[in-house]
Amino acid sequence: MPRMGDETPSMKRDRAGEVRRFSVWPMLVLAMVNLVDQIDVAILRGVLPFLEDEWGLNDFQLGLLGFVFIFVNTIATIPAGWVADHYRRTRIIGWTLLSWSGLIVLSATAVNYLNLLFARAVMGIGQSVDDPASTSLLGDYYPARMRARAFSFQQVSVFVGGGIGLALGGWVGSTLGWRWAFALVGMPGSLVAVLAFRLREPRRGEADLPASAAAELPPVPAEARGLSFRAFIRTMFIELSAELRMIFGIRTMRYILIGVSALLFTVAGISYWLAVYHERYSGMTVTEATTFTALVLGVGGLIGTFGGGAVGDRVFGTRGPSARIAFVVWSALTCTVLFLISFALSDVVARLVLQFLGVVAAAGSVPSLRASMLDVLPAQSRGVGASAFALAAAVFGTALAPVLVGVLSDLTSLVGAFYIVFPPVMVGLLFLLRARTTIVEDAAAIISAAAAAHTEAVAASAREPHADGASAPDENDMERRG
Repeated sequence: MPRMGDETPSMKRDRAGEVRRFSVWPMLVLAMVNLVDQIDVAILRGVLPFLEDEWGLNDFQLGLLGFVFIFVNTIATIPAGWVADHYRRTRIIGWTLLSWSGLIVLSATAVNYLNLLFARAVMGIGQSVDDPASTSLLGDYYPARMRARAFSFQQVSVFVGGGIGLALGGWVGSTLGWRWAFALVGMPGSLVAVLAFRLREPRRGEADLPASAAAELPPVPAEARGLSFRAFIRTMFIELSAELRMIFGIRTMRYILIGVSALLFTVAGISYWLAVYHERYSGMTVTEATTFTALVLGVGGLIGTFGGGAVGDRVFGTRGPSARIAFVVWSALTCTVLFLISFALSDVVARLVLQFLGVVAAAGSVPSLRASMLDVLPAQSRGVGASAFALAAAVFGTALAPVLVGVLSDLTSLVGAFYIVFPPVMVGLLFLLRARTTIVEDAAAIISAAAAAHTEAVAASAREPHADGASAPDENDMERRG
């Protein structure tokens, strides 16, 4: 991370003026978690031409392979957010990665299109569980003024992992066959799972309070207490309903959900079809198209995400949360305009340069958008909030974009499809600008609520009868009573 004043990236002063150290290790581990997820998602894009040739698939069928992954991911994401808000998040991530590594075999052993379609649908569960747990953890590891940079480490994996997966799929698919491409990406997950298990589980909301107050928060239990399956489903349904009503009642969150839908539609539509575009319109072979697209996505995403995270935190520190929202909007709009211009150019080099700059702009907006979301969410609801964020992104963004572009491509052309879908996206991004007028008030309300919750938790802990050997309520007890 870049330096701020005379303090190192891991040492910052909180609102009470106390010096606190924030380790970069959690954000690195969670970045590796997202990297594993994204490589598996992107590996499909690299092998699309081979699947098209082997099974004679049309663009709609190719787009459907991306859609089913996101569809199942969408169904699972909301309950996954509730689990992240009530159980140890480090263990959730670790066990998910171990399961993911085994399930990848389903894609590698598919014998026909329907088998592969089913396998990709099953794989959609894994990412839906990892994302809300990781987002909630980052919110508790790092304060608001550092979160854009913290998310830049996590979100850079979307672009780097997308680039690696795309290039790996194209190269392995052309040399060993597309089945080996799926088989190879399942191996690193087990190693990253070990690192996730060893992360410290932070107290919920500890980064939002001064160090002395954070130390008084209820301790994290050694192990989450079990519920019967019936009680688990009933509790989850009741609490999810209340939390979702609360989340959608926050004005800034409504604008953010519109914004992320528009942004992720752009990112998903570009990343899913860009290699196919260059194969058809830039005179490239499959290997060349996947390699150049991987470089554009990977390198552009790396530069944009880290740069955007640093700029987002800087404008937050100097001009407040509303400036960080404006930075997100103008970065995303710049990406869309650059890509639309690139499709009109005949010079391949100029086309690649503009697309590279467009990816840099889009990547720069992602960490700040996620950081802005956490600015207005209570610490105990960040898992469900992250799931609502992912739900909007999936339904209106990543799920819709591949298949809609594919359908329009079959009706017109791939370039024509891009020209049809991108202008409405730009209108959606402008709605996000309205969050500038609400985020300061909403963020202040969350800070006040966190302080009140801390006072209540300390008072409740003091009332517990410790003298007779009874223990203070743990985190899960307090959440379930609420």
